[in-house]
Amino acid sequence: MDLNQIKLNTEQLPVDIFSTVAQEAAEHIQPQLNERGRTADTNKSTQLRKFYDELAMWHDKVFQAADRAGEYQKAAPFIQMLKAKAAYAQGRGHVDKHFVDMFNRIIGEINSADSLKNAKLFFEAVLGFRKANEKPSEAK
Repeated sequence: MDLNQIKLNTEQLPVDIFSTVAQEAAEHIQPQLNERGRTADTNKSTQLRKFYDELAMWHDKVFQAADRAGEYQKAAPFIQMLKAKAAYAQGRGHVDKHFVDMFNRIIGEINSADSLKNAKLFFEAVLGFRKANEKPSEAK
């Protein structure tokens, strides 16, 4: 997948950002087969959900504030720190490079309260497509 298709900080979002692009991203982060021909033990839905939950928490914190722009500025360093958390999860073998690259692109696109909202919605769409394509043995 060309991660440059993920454009979340524009005034006019691509029409297919929450459909085709999200579906391609979901396919991009499907667990790969390991050397034994088994599905790798990475990118499980529960692990990915942790990243979504934290992104959603920052979204809610910003959007519940009276001054969204000011609250976003306070939250921005912590939102960007999610990249480090993804790298740590990769080091622990919980997620793979495909997920980290996609997630870093999503986080890198966030530069305002509105782009934070778009990032949350995009990641939600990716997880929805990912879950729909999930095989029963990957469910945990």
